[in-house]
Amino acid sequence: MRIKRALSATVQWQPVGVRWPQEAVQVLLCSGATSEDVTNNNVIVSLKPLIVGIGHLTELRSVMEQRDALELKFVDRQLQKKIGSLGLEQLEEWHVASHHLVLFAVRDGTNRCAGWLRRAWDGAIYRYRALRKRPEGGLTLPPRAVEQTMIFYMCPRPVFLISVDDGEHSNIFPMDLLGPVGAERITLALRSTSPSVATIAATRRLAMSAIAVDACKIAYQLGAHHRKLQIDLNSLPFAVTRSQVFSLPIPSIALQVREVQILDVRQIGSHTLFVGHIVSQQDPPTAHQLFHTCGIYHQLRARASRAFQVPTSL
Repeated sequence: MRIKRALSATVQWQPVGVRWPQEAVQVLLCSGATSEDVTNNNVIVSLKPLIVGIGHLTELRSVMEQRDALELKFVDRQLQKKIGSLGLEQLEEWHVASHHLVLFAVRDGTNRCAGWLRRAWDGAIYRYRALRKRPEGGLTLPPRAVEQTMIFYMCPRPVFLISVDDGEHSNIFPMDLLGPVGAERITLALRSTSPSVATIAATRRLAMSAIAVDACKIAYQLGAHHRKLQIDLNSLPFAVTRSQVFSLPIPSIALQVREVQILDVRQIGSHTLFVGHIVSQQDPPTAHQLFHTCGIYHQLRARASRAFQVPTSL
């Protein structure tokens, strides 16, 4: 049994329960000896190519001016240990409704959560699986990009159920390529092939529902909705209510609901990026909500007796 476990690949994307905002991992934008905390200000805007975005806050100027050796560093606060890093190359600055979003290409990455043998073995199995189970019409990333994305997910990322409705087409689907980039500003990166891109672009509004970690199975079931333009709200595994401002369909299992007014839309690589303003939100939940993290980082914490909460069933 121990040999079997040793030869098994580490789970790539681990669902975990974390309170919002997560405080396990600190994210720093570094250049030389200069660094600034961007823990609550870093998002993926495209997976292919892998591009991240950071809100251009005033305190980041000293780092941004030093474009050489830019690095996004991930540090476990409790273990007081650097767990990974991504080398960045600044691409451009996007001005959105009096807000600046800086886009960076990911140049390289370093994983410090396990030894080289474990990382090499995991990588070989991941590549083998990708070749065997390449989804028809799916987004296939090169191995290097997958490894770099896993480093980005060392910082736990929240999973929300996104609600959209244009009066004719309604949908609820899960997303984790989203996050804050400044005060009341949030971005969401949705694959450009998703039918709901047109719905959001037309209405300029959506709702984000936080859910409990034990609702993980439901979230994964709703993943099939990414390929649909319209769903039957009566067939969902939960009751549906309506949001306060936009009257969007909201799952009754929501721990917290945020309503977002979209300010700008832009296609970047494989994804369409929506930049929005939060117009209403309920009090933050006290329960642990569903997040995703990198499996190899979760194992590191488990070995240190600091494992995250995991779903009771999948």
